[in-house]
Amino acid sequence: MNENGKVYPMFTISKTDSNGGKKRKKSSLTDEVCTFAGETSLHGIRYVGSKSIWAARRFIWCILVCIAIAFLVNILRDSVKNYRSYPVATKISIVHYKEIEFPAVTFCNYNQLRKSQVSDEELKFIHAFYSGDVVDYSNINHWNLTELTLRASHSIDDLLTKCTWMSSEDCGPENFTTNFIDFGMCYTFKTTRNVTHAGVSSSLFLQININDKENTGHVHGIKGIKMLIHPSDERPLVNSFGFSVSPGFHTEISLKGVRTKSLPDPYSSKCTGKALRYRNTYTKAICIDECRIDYVITKCGCKLTNTIGDAPDCTVLQFVNCGIIAFNRFVSDRNVSCDCPVACDQLTYQPRTSSTLWPDPAMIQFFENNYGYTKEYVSENILQVSISFEDLDMTVVELVPSYSVTQLLSELGGNMGLICGMSLITIVEFLDFLIVTILQHLMKKKELGSSKTHTIEVNGKS
Repeated sequence: MNENGKVYPMFTISKTDSNGGKKRKKSSLTDEVCTFAGETSLHGIRYVGSKSIWAARRFIWCILVCIAIAFLVNILRDSVKNYRSYPVATKISIVHYKEIEFPAVTFCNYNQLRKSQVSDEELKFIHAFYSGDVVDYSNINHWNLTELTLRASHSIDDLLTKCTWMSSEDCGPENFTTNFIDFGMCYTFKTTRNVTHAGVSSSLFLQININDKENTGHVHGIKGIKMLIHPSDERPLVNSFGFSVSPGFHTEISLKGVRTKSLPDPYSSKCTGKALRYRNTYTKAICIDECRIDYVITKCGCKLTNTIGDAPDCTVLQFVNCGIIAFNRFVSDRNVSCDCPVACDQLTYQPRTSSTLWPDPAMIQFFENNYGYTKEYVSENILQVSISFEDLDMTVVELVPSYSVTQLLSELGGNMGLICGMSLITIVEFLDFLIVTILQHLMKKKELGSSKTHTIEVNGKS
């Protein structure tokens, strides 16, 4: 109450009941939507919600806004669909190293068995098998083919006549390991030392005598060696991926390292580094080779002598009548399914080879004086190989995502702004309006359920 005796209310909450009383002005949902339409940052919608604009004009703007929103939704759908297809791009880079690991070098003699170490009966079996002759193998089924191969194969001491590492350091049979792999008995050079220079000054030099006088014949019909250069932690697949080197030539091999990096699922490469059954290092080729081994084991109940696996070695009859047939049929059997995606990270060495006739007259004279070898013997039995890096650069071929989440959000935001003048804040505005409107109507509905009207007046005193 003031000095004139009037009363001023501080605040009033009123509601009309059945007895009448004060009324509070109510706003309809339509009014609230129109008010929001005039305040939101979405372009064009204020012309739809404004009651001061002619109805025909509002209708036209309503159609334009609907078309824009439909067009935007279609573009946004395509953007999301493109992102969910997980496209990739290929990134190629050259990385230079101050030093680089020297790879493992594996070679195999095309003539696997020494004629002097097999009996006439064993030699007859070898010729009959590789010639395709139909003979009765039952009387030799007790033979152990693994023992025959180990006994009759060449030793690295007989094959390696000279070995030089880093142009000046001598190496020999002690630097090689003997492996029974897909090609047969092979020999692998490994070193733990890294190479700090490219070219022949940091090369591995090998002089090899294939001992053609021990040739059993009728096996490959080729004289020379098969070689593969590979990472030291991988089991070599010489039969599948090796290259040949002929006697009577000096061959130079320049290496270029290539590292390939792929992406796992859900990208199209679906790379993996899964554990293998028989090997430690995963590659697609090794995975397929293990699948082939299991295929032979499943079909024949045994494994070939030059493979690894959880099965006994095939007997002579199993080898002839099933093992070798299943091994060759594997590639054409359409019922075979091997889960062998590419490796996520794989190192390979690309060889560039060049050869020249060898030896020259002076070297022939040296062999005659020191070893008693004639020109014909050297040309048909001995070869030289020099292996070095072309440079210390590594080519890295990498698959990278070509459409990231950041790019998706940028494209969505750009299209929203271009077509409708929207941004993420606009979406927040709509969510805020929706939530607040729902809460307000729920509260009003609760108030309407009350049966009494409460009026509170607070009066001041003079």
